[in-house]
Amino acid sequence: MPKEVKPLSLRQCDDGKWEVKMKSNNCDWVKCETEEDAKIFSNVPIVRDKLAEAALPDEDLAAVLDGTAIVFGKYNMSDGARYFRAMAKRARGKNRSPIY
Repeated sequence: MPKEVKPLSLRQCDDGKWEVKMKSNNCDWVKCETEEDAKIFSNVPIVRDKLAEAALPDEDLAAVLDGTAIVFGKYNMSDGARYFRAMAKRARGKNRSPIY
């Protein structure tokens, strides 16, 4: 039976901002300016799973991946932003390299 992919943990801080637990083995929480940004980070495992299973090209999935790249860039996570931009190209059928 395949393991169910779940979103990353979210929590709201006392100051009203949101945090997402980005790594499961330690307390690496990323503070977000908005709940929407936090939900985009939280859904990264689900988006990656959808990409692995998608029939390509898939413009809707590519748009989600582009949005995820934008949020990673907004929080100065350039490696993640580059990864999701590349995966958006892949979802559009422009790059068939394996997912890493």
